Amino acid sequence: MESPKYYHMNTYHHLYNQGVNKDKIFSDKSDYVYFLRKMVEYKLKYSVKILCYCLMPNHFHLFVKQITTEHEIGKFIGDLTNAYTKGTNKRYGRTGVLFQGRTKSKLIIDKNHYITLFKYIVNNPVRSGLVYLPEDWEYSSAKEYFSYSSIVTDTSEILKIFDKVADFKNLLIQKEERFDYSILF
Repeated sequence: MESPKYYHMNTYHHLYNQGVNKDKIFSDKSDYVYFLRKMVEYKLKYSVKILCYCLMPNHFHLFVKQITTEHEIGKFIGDLTNAYTKGTNKRYGRTGVLFQGRTKSKLIIDKNHYITLFKYIVNNPVRSGLVYLPEDWEYSSAKEYFSYSSIVTDTSEILKIFDKVADFKNLLIQKEERFDYSILF
């Protein structure tokens, strides 16, 4: 059973969705860039912090925080996926839905799961065999954490958990321990 979508101030959520029939939702670099541009636009509009993200060819993951009581994360993700679908349909001369149903949302209550979720999200392209290191994937917040240059991601929330940035980097490259990731979905 999916966790309730309580989008209140200072709540954390794992948002994820994939293409219909697991089809690609990102065909080339311009698709990824358009999605990221819209992500920044709507995070500012709806006062949402993006703590971590990864855009994969046929799906995406976002780890977000609601920082005000004025708007809901639901509006953020609804506007983002609708705008992306409309733009994609126009660009490729297609019609209909792009995503497989509504975006899933998991309320993350336990702070111990923040780092586990972060590792799960940024290591997605590594597990899929697209890159060797998380920061090598161009469409993930891992590169922002490693380069200290952040356009999309609000890195301070995660980094303040660690005494040193080196500790954070070491955690990411450690072999993943066995963990029941189903608690994050």
